[in-house]
Amino acid sequence: MSLMSSVSSRPSRPWSRIACTAGLAAVLGLTGAFGPFVSAAHAATAETTAELDRLTEQVAQAQATHSDAIARATELNDQIAQQADEILHLEQDVMPVYRERAAEAASRLYKMHETSGNIISLLFSASSFSDFITQMKYLNAIQDDNASVLADLEEASAELNAKMAELTQAKDDALSEGQKAADALDQVSAAQAALEERAASEDAAEAEAARKAADEAAAIQAQMQQQYEQTSTATEAADDALSQQPEQDPAQDSTESEETPQESEPAPETPQDSSSDSESGWMTGVASHYGTGDGLMGSLTASGEPVTETSMCIAMLDVPLGTKVEIRYGGKTVVACVNDRGPYAHGRVIDMQPAVARALDFISVGVGTVEYRIL
Repeated sequence: MSLMSSVSSRPSRPWSRIACTAGLAAVLGLTGAFGPFVSAAHAATAETTAELDRLTEQVAQAQATHSDAIARATELNDQIAQQADEILHLEQDVMPVYRERAAEAASRLYKMHETSGNIISLLFSASSFSDFITQMKYLNAIQDDNASVLADLEEASAELNAKMAELTQAKDDALSEGQKAADALDQVSAAQAALEERAASEDAAEAEAARKAADEAAAIQAQMQQQYEQTSTATEAADDALSQQPEQDPAQDSTESEETPQESEPAPETPQDSSSDSESGWMTGVASHYGTGDGLMGSLTASGEPVTETSMCIAMLDVPLGTKVEIRYGGKTVVACVNDRGPYAHGRVIDMQPAVARALDFISVGVGTVEYRIL
């Protein structure tokens, strides 16, 4: 029986062998036909992974650039605030004293020159050589003292100019760092958008990886946006901070009596931005001055401080009180502090108090276009 079954099973082996051979051939044939597609699928997955890695790296680099730029901008803004205070101290407290002393010294030197004949007679009238030497030393001491006073003024002027140059450079650097931060934020936004597109892939694994990277990029973008807005708020004047209304009668604009001051809306027009405005922060606007010959000297400003001959202050409508403003006119630059509201003449943006106008040689100008930027 077993013999018969063994014999009967033999004829089936060739057919089994043929079937196995056919099956292997079919498998090999299918592998050869679909092999390129399988390889392409693996290549596409690797390409997508590499693209996700590239975009993620771009986000990381942009985040590092943004953090460095924000930190540097914050440091520069602190430096700008300190330099602005030092410049105001020099302009308002130091320079007027040196100028007054220098004027007196120059007057004394002129008188000594005019009376040189009498001085020589005085020297030769000395009763002894010892008296002659004593008088010579005295006269030399007076002349040296006068020359020293003039040298002090020159030194103070040089210090003021150097600090102004430092402040201008620091402000330019801060704006540059702010632009770097903005560019880095744009790069993250672009990378996050690209990751969002990848997340729409039909391949589930690729879509999941892209979605995860996109969510991480979105979180980084939100954090960078918050840091950028905080830094921008620290360097720009906030419009909603204006809650005080002007208390001073705008008598400085009496020459244009046909214009009625309006407190319900800012009178000055927004200055036309120049091509360099976005790069350096400078704006242009029409300025005037008050406190000289108009009866406003000694009057109280909106901040409660009086208008004085030496106060380096200005009036502006749309800038918070206490803000430092850098003003440039005729090749000269000063830093002034906003302590008053005005001007109310249509089209003007700055009204200078006497010391600011004198520092810019603006007294004789009256009304003119200046460059300015908020510090």
